[in-house]
Order: sequence, then C-alpha cells, then structure tokens
Amino acid sequence: MTEKIESTMKVEEPKVEAKKVEVKKAAARKAPARKAPAKKAAPKKAAPKATAHKVAVKKAPEKTVFERFEETPIGVPFKAANKTFMAGLGLLSFVQKEFDKQYREFDKKFTKYAKDGEKVLDEWEDRVEDFRKDVETRFDEARDKVRDTFKRAA
Repeated sequence: MTEKIESTMKVEEPKVEAKKVEVKKAAARKAPARKAPAKKAAPKKAAPKATAHKVAVKKAPEKTVFERFEETPIGVPFKAANKTFMAGLGLLSFVQKEFDKQYREFDKKFTKYAKDGEKVLDEWEDRVEDFRKDVETRFDEARDKVRDTFKRAA
C-alpha cells in the first residue's frame, strides 16, 4: 500500500518539481551561486516522456463518425444515409450537366435568332428608308406642280 502511495507521489512530484525548477532557474540567473542541485534536473526528463505519451494517444482517434459506428448496429442507418446523400449529389450533378447542355443549345438557338432578327431589322430599316425617300420625292413633285400651276395662273 505504501508503494502505491509512493508511486502516486512520484508522479505528482515531478510536476511540482518541474514548476519549482522553472522558478529556480529564474532565480539562478540573478544569483549564480544558488543553482539547483543535479538531482532535480532528472524530473525534467520524466515530464517530456509523459507529454510524448499523451501526444501519441491524441493521434489515435482519427476516425470519422461513420468509421466509428460502421461495425455497430447504428452503422446501418449511417450507411443508408450516406448512400442517400451520395445519390442526391449524383442526381444534382446529373441535373447540372443536363441544364448546362440545354442552356448551351438554347444559347446557340438564341444567338442564331438574334442574328436573324438583326437581319430582319436591317431589311425593315432599308424598306422604311426607301418608303420615306419615295414619299419625299412624290411630295417634292406635287409641290413643284402646285408652284408651276400658281405661276401660270398669276
């Protein structure tokens, strides 16, 4: 029983001594004659081993939630949910590709229709311009006839 107490004391002591050593190091810089004895330096070595052990323990649980429950009865709904989610993503991808394909076809047709519309607009502008010129010409002819008639009458 005393061995257990001593072993727990040994584990707790390095932590306390490590803190004391750090404090004494700061004091050692001010007064070099009061350096800590060599025996207290040994617990420093024990402390890094304990932290190294803790680091190794922290690296082990790198499993995802799905991997943790994969072997349990809870894993079945997770698998079904995962498949459903992946199917949804696949469907979304398919719909996006189809939409892009339809959009490209529409864009080609739209561009073609826009070019055709520009041609029709140009043709109508030309026709309107020709009609305007024809009306102006007829108006000028009629005006000239009226002037000639007034000149003869006068």
